[in-house]
Amino acid sequence: MLRSMYSGISGLKNHQTKLDVIGNNISNVNTYGFKKSRVVFKDLISQNISGASAATPTRGGINSKQVGLGSQIAAIDTIHGSGSLQTTSRTLDLAISGDGFFQVADSAAGLSGYTNTQYTRAGNFYMDADGYLVNSDGKYLVGFDANTYLLNGDQRVDENGTAITPSTPPTQADIDALNEALRVEDGKLVFGEEPGTIAEVDYDGETYPIEVNLATGVLTFTDKNGETYTLTGDSAALKEGGDPATDTITISLGNNYHTAFNSAISAEGKLTFESALTTLKPIRIPTTAQSMSIGQDGTVNFVDKDGVLLSAGQIQLAKFPNTGGLEKVGGNYYQETTNSGVPVLGFATESGIGSIQSGFLEMSNVDLSEEFTEMIVAQRGFQANSRIITTSDEILQELVNLKR
Repeated sequence: MLRSMYSGISGLKNHQTKLDVIGNNISNVNTYGFKKSRVVFKDLISQNISGASAATPTRGGINSKQVGLGSQIAAIDTIHGSGSLQTTSRTLDLAISGDGFFQVADSAAGLSGYTNTQYTRAGNFYMDADGYLVNSDGKYLVGFDANTYLLNGDQRVDENGTAITPSTPPTQADIDALNEALRVEDGKLVFGEEPGTIAEVDYDGETYPIEVNLATGVLTFTDKNGETYTLTGDSAALKEGGDPATDTITISLGNNYHTAFNSAISAEGKLTFESALTTLKPIRIPTTAQSMSIGQDGTVNFVDKDGVLLSAGQIQLAKFPNTGGLEKVGGNYYQETTNSGVPVLGFATESGIGSIQSGFLEMSNVDLSEEFTEMIVAQRGFQANSRIITTSDEILQELVNLKR
């Protein structure tokens, strides 16, 4: 049989796949957050008729003679370029300006934590009957409820977490926020008496707040001269979907320092904050709220029935080292793969993750003029490869007719 016939068959299959991908792109031209795909071809193996030879004193070198055996699919890429933003003037229509993804997930039992986290660029969200932010499939928008981050600064505990009196100061205090109320304030994880601090270091009459950044886990405090210092310790990390991190943050303080928890710390002592956050809950807007707004950093605020502006929480975004490695699973969702890398979790406007635009939706990044052009190219490629098959068939027919 002629090799050209099988080359033509491979070409037909590959151009049909190209047409399938183009058809899917055009089908989703009006799908919010959709990312188009493209097909990349490569050749199959080549058969050597004769090998190459080196030059000799009397003759020049000779190149090898090869016959290609067709084509194959090299890759089907997802193009993660941003689509145009469509104005909707609806607060819960959100678009990301940047490379981040919204996280949507099912809620764990008792609305505590998240499971089955998936990623999407489609930002059409809604409020359910209980005030939780969900998408059209009822999956919760992953974020941090404001009540997740407020700890009672007057609490005194010993190394076992047992309440103590000021007369028995501990040498090591483990503050476990597992069952405490916490609150987000300016994107910081706060544990002090005043929002914005973990603890206040009091030295020679000067008070310095210690802060931890939720996304990076970096601990810092700034002195009266404006100099910022970073405290050493184990990093505070949050796992995918807000699952608990098992690391602890250990802060070593000098002699006679006092914290916002009124516990004296010796020169040898350590104040340990447990970073496990298992009480994370989806963002909820009270059903009695008069209005709500969402900032570019993902903070969700609302005006309560008494006209007071309050925080409901903050939306958490995800970014991947290799977005092309994400796997489409339908429903505008992507899931993590071994080649996408582990998601980097953070808040909008931090770490280059992008900003959130409320009142906008990201359109599909499909360009119809480009798709129609590619369709013509694929159609002509299919026709050309079918002509290879018919021509090869005619040649075979001529060989058969030689017997007549």
